[in-house]
Amino acid sequence: MITNPVIPNYISIPVIVLLLLAAGWSILMRKDKVWQKLVSGFRVALILGLVFMINLRPSVKSYNAQIELKNIDVLFVVDTTISMWAEDYEGGKTRMDGVQATCESILDQLTGSNFALIRFDNRAQILAPFTQDVRSVSDAFSTIKTPDPYYAKGSSLNVPISAMDELLVSSSKKEDRKTVVFFISDGEITNNSAVDGFKELEQYVDGGAVLGFGTDAGGKMKVASGYSGSRYVTDPETGSDAVSKLDEDNLKKIAEDLQVDYLHVKDASDVAYLVETIKNGSSIRMEEAELIHYEDIYYYLAMGLVACFAWEAISLLLWRKL
Repeated sequence: MITNPVIPNYISIPVIVLLLLAAGWSILMRKDKVWQKLVSGFRVALILGLVFMINLRPSVKSYNAQIELKNIDVLFVVDTTISMWAEDYEGGKTRMDGVQATCESILDQLTGSNFALIRFDNRAQILAPFTQDVRSVSDAFSTIKTPDPYYAKGSSLNVPISAMDELLVSSSKKEDRKTVVFFISDGEITNNSAVDGFKELEQYVDGGAVLGFGTDAGGKMKVASGYSGSRYVTDPETGSDAVSKLDEDNLKKIAEDLQVDYLHVKDASDVAYLVETIKNGSSIRMEEAELIHYEDIYYYLAMGLVACFAWEAISLLLWRKL
């Protein structure tokens, strides 16, 4: 069983404990018989326990589930250089916030496809090879953290080409598969390199898009927590806060080489039409597959909680007492 708390445990646990202590003290102060106090304490503990478990949002693994399979391999290639933490996405969020929201939307809409994830900064890393376990890919996205500014040595968009080639070639060997690539970046190059090498990958790509994040005005980049320097990345030439700007020319060149669309993303919904087109162009089949499938079980607990509240309501109406 795995959990995915709605409210973090470091908040929910102290609140539950305080409520339990307050309820316990109130019950002890009543002039009830001992057995009545024990029953009241049990009811309170049961209700708070159910609330805590529901908040954990538990789910269990099941295997050999009947699922809807699509004949699509979806490869995410995500720029994780420090410029992707520039704060010029909607409402002052970081570009990476927008990337993760957009990719989660794509994962949801194309469930049943195979997914893979490559991240790159100074080097490329395959965080997830092609898999239908959507949760593992989503978890891989959650491992992407703000890089240390000292680690950044200048960025090139050509870094992930070798890793892309590895995964795209493996996808091309599968029978009756379509390979879709989402190349995600702000297009910024800081080491004077030119965009080169993506044309050789075009033969393996059946669709997708280059997704651009950022703005022409640009945004400042907050440094990783725990770093003792300035709150934002500093421009070494001026000594002031550095500003990263979207470079669409580089991204359009990659899109042209891969023969896919370029899309400037300002909101996760911007990709909806494109993803719907990809989904409509895929073939779908239902089959029993030896895949990991996560089933939520919190609603069973919610039914128990509703029953507890119903009992408390009946007690209040009949005996004027909780």
